[in-house]
Amino acid sequence: MRICSFSFLSEHFRMSFAARFDGSARRLGLAASMFLVTGMAHAAPYPAALLPPNSTAQAWGVSARIDTTGHGCIVQATIDQTRFITQMPQMIAAGIFSTRLTSDLIQQTPHYLMNVLQTDISPGFVHALFMQAGAPARCRFTWDYVAPGPSGGLVSHPMVSFEFTRPAHDRINWPQIRFGDMIASEDAVRTDPLFDAQVNEETLDITIALAHDDAGSP
Repeated sequence: MRICSFSFLSEHFRMSFAARFDGSARRLGLAASMFLVTGMAHAAPYPAALLPPNSTAQAWGVSARIDTTGHGCIVQATIDQTRFITQMPQMIAAGIFSTRLTSDLIQQTPHYLMNVLQTDISPGFVHALFMQAGAPARCRFTWDYVAPGPSGGLVSHPMVSFEFTRPAHDRINWPQIRFGDMIASEDAVRTDPLFDAQVNEETLDITIALAHDDAGSP
């Protein structure tokens, strides 16, 4: 199944799941508005860039490209882990992540944090793609991250992929999208087993760390 960890444990750690989901929806809108090409959805012919040159997303380590296939298309989205971790203070300041994240916790939970980011901005990529004139009726969205390997060169690591169709896109109320709206319409979801295990382990780590922090608060 698609990895969808708890929406990020924010300032209100003990909030209900419904409130957490609302927070994710707000974060989703913020991420999409900061990352995607402004105004491109109404005019751009397929295949148009999903990210503008020198975008905030690129500065934070996110890149995306569209590859046309015989049966639709593939959107390949990649996170540069090193750049992503380096830019965490800027993302925290922008409201993408909680101010409760410490430097140590960031270093301990990179896969969890990258999964949060892809969960938040995948809807923006889906919406931008299907609003392009002449876009295929179906597209596969694939996420990976790159990190230095033993020799120092960047190595690609798969995260998650899913298919989305134009009819599924058209059923979503995009101006008022809620957390979970898009996930329910995804097809052919594939999660890399190693990434899945890493996210699950780090979800537990971050939950315990913030719960311990709450317990120690006056």
